[in-house]
Amino acid sequence: MTDFDHPLLDFIDGPFACTEARGLTASFNEPLADFLLSARTAGLTPVVITRPDAWWTFAARYYLDLFGGWSLVRAGDLFVDPVGAKTANTVSELLETRVHAELPSQEAPELLQAVLSVSIHHSASEHTILGRLVDAVGRELGDSTPAAWGAHEPATLAWDLVSFTTHARSQMPDARAFVTGGGGALQGVHRAERTNAGVLETFTAVMPIASLGASTETIADRATRALTAIAVAFSMPLFGSVTVVPGWRDGRVPAFGAQPPAVPVAVLIGPRAVRALGVNLHELAERFDVSEAGRRRIPSLIAAFSNPDVPPWRQADELARVFGTDALARAVEASGGGA
Repeated sequence: MTDFDHPLLDFIDGPFACTEARGLTASFNEPLADFLLSARTAGLTPVVITRPDAWWTFAARYYLDLFGGWSLVRAGDLFVDPVGAKTANTVSELLETRVHAELPSQEAPELLQAVLSVSIHHSASEHTILGRLVDAVGRELGDSTPAAWGAHEPATLAWDLVSFTTHARSQMPDARAFVTGGGGALQGVHRAERTNAGVLETFTAVMPIASLGASTETIADRATRALTAIAVAFSMPLFGSVTVVPGWRDGRVPAFGAQPPAVPVAVLIGPRAVRALGVNLHELAERFDVSEAGRRRIPSLIAAFSNPDVPPWRQADELARVFGTDALARAVEASGGGA
């Protein structure tokens, strides 16, 4: 398509609608939100091109991935894939051409960042209050409280559960909002979706969890305690995961350079999935660091990948194999919208 137009559009190259973000920080502001949606609606893939020394906020990266977009870097007349440092003269050629590009050295990470995603289900009730999940995540994992929220960055609305819930109700059946707290250390995206039996609430966030030299056991213990507290606080948690990656206190990431893969730390499997999988806790405890949490009759399962002698990814893979990877995925997915 060549008839697509938007105030942020700089050029179209084949199936790619490209905008150049010329500032030091690429954030999820209202114009960018509209550009991502409009490009996708027009059947084009959105591409955001930054300068080499730019940084991406957590929310901007989250929504770029959500809309299937690309992030590239401009180095003179070349376009650069920030992960592999592949370059090309045009965006459409980028996947086929490799040319060396001189880019500035990457700033060293400051600490370990926790990336958390957790979902809970609420029954259909006019008394349901949304956002308590955000409070719990900030308090239990990030040692902080949410301070502000908004549809875009910067978050300008003071955190208040009543007004937050009212806004989410007005945006149903699918409401999203950006949340920040802890002086910017807590950055997250909240989503509320209507289901056949109520409301599915999901919070995906990044926040500091430990110093770069922290031990596996220390990090796993903190993540486990946070997921346990969530399982206790809410009657129907569905699934939660905590991974860790070297990062920066404000949640931003540089526009170029391969980011290290996130390392799994702990998971929460909610009571519906536990029941569907027929989990035998005593048998699992012989091989894994697992515990029960929440309701006594139908508890959630908390698993920590805390063995320092076994790579965390191997521990996570072995646990998934016990359940059956496909069976686990189906059980978690079914628990999100069932009655």
